[in-house]
Amino acid sequence: MVETISAVRLSLLQLVAKHPDVSREKLLTIKGITDADLDYLLKNDLIREREVGKYRVSHFGELVIKRGV
Repeated sequence: MVETISAVRLSLLQLVAKHPDVSREKLLTIKGITDADLDYLLKNDLIREREVGKYRVSHFGELVIKRGV
């Protein structure tokens, strides 16, 4: 069964889109963001790790943001 994207994860995706190459450590300092949230976005190919620990939104992630799921 597919797990739908939560509001927290969607806002995290939007944050990564707004600030490309943001580090994992920086994202985890945000209140309410956990490793599970980042792993969900990575597993579903919404974000990709370009350099070690730095993330950018994938093409599929951009489509999700535009759609505003």
